[in-house]
Amino acid sequence: MYIIFVTAFFAESEKKPLAGMPGYIYKIVRFLAERGHRVEIVAGAGYGREWKYKGITVYNCETPQELEGGVIDVSRKVLQREITFQRKLRELNKRRKIDIVQYAGWSGVGCLHSLKCPGILRLSTYSRIQYKESQIFKHVECYSFWERMAGRRADGILSPSRVLGDRFGRDIHRNVVIMETPYNGGVTEDERLYEDRLKGKAYFLFYGQTSIDKGFEVIEDMMFELLESYRNLFFVVAGWNSPQGGKDAVSILRKKLGIHAERFIYLGPVRQELLFPIIRHAKCVLIPSLIDNLPNSCLEALYLEQIVIGTYGTSLEQLIEDHVNGYLVRPGSRDELLKAARHVYGLNEGERRCLTENSKKVLARYQPEYAVRKLERYYEWAIAHNRR
Repeated sequence: MYIIFVTAFFAESEKKPLAGMPGYIYKIVRFLAERGHRVEIVAGAGYGREWKYKGITVYNCETPQELEGGVIDVSRKVLQREITFQRKLRELNKRRKIDIVQYAGWSGVGCLHSLKCPGILRLSTYSRIQYKESQIFKHVECYSFWERMAGRRADGILSPSRVLGDRFGRDIHRNVVIMETPYNGGVTEDERLYEDRLKGKAYFLFYGQTSIDKGFEVIEDMMFELLESYRNLFFVVAGWNSPQGGKDAVSILRKKLGIHAERFIYLGPVRQELLFPIIRHAKCVLIPSLIDNLPNSCLEALYLEQIVIGTYGTSLEQLIEDHVNGYLVRPGSRDELLKAARHVYGLNEGERRCLTENSKKVLARYQPEYAVRKLERYYEWAIAHNRR
């Protein structure tokens, strides 16, 4: 099959960390290419160019990069971006017939799908659910409107998360298919950063966006007490520092930690090959999301035989069974998160090994040979039932 993935944004170069939606896209594109498909990416950018990201052809289209202004301005920019995407898809389709297009669902990507081949929407987010607490995105309901328009236009809708998929399906009265995200590691690890900054230290780890929806405020509220209890424990954060209440999350946490601030280590965004040893050697990974979309961070941590503390009702329960292969607490509960963190700190090696062994059974259904074949069958069904 000739498959095109369309996304509002992607990597700017091979050197920068690739996470979240772009990380998923590269991963699934690579797996599909390894199975013999021709797969390419059309991505929004501040410029137009054709280039290769680790062997995958990327077509950058010049589109509005900041969806700001009033609702009318945001909508105009969304439509301008989508018109540009459709123009590029028609150009590519003239060179070689495209079999299927998969749109990375955010802010209406795919709402103007115009080719005769099927257009599949994969829910990377549903803004009204994931970003309702966000201080970054100001037009959540506007984004959500265009996301629903894309869902109505799509020939099929996929979601990695039951939480988002069920809600989106109810809102547009469409069936949403739950499709697991394939994962198998596939990263050559580089231990230099771990050895330089963390070797010999006992630490809990948070990595990703330090935003409210990822539960970082809950961590801020409990971390002083945790570090007060265990004087040899460090707290490490890797990822993007989010604005929070006119300041930034890292500065707020550092201030709250007071006398324990010297045991807080902020690494900034870290490439996977450097990050994986840091995950592997942590005592625990904290993912206390208020809402989430089956985060790749949880799959990575479980794959690296790490213990995760997540939250109920946020899609993490698809990966974690409480006290079986990890721990789940109520979203927003600093007391439950603190209690679980203390419990994990006190586990002996046998108890830790039992939890990580149980995770291997969960990860089996996310192996590429299972998950990618399931996606291929869905594509085949969409093509066979195409009514355009």
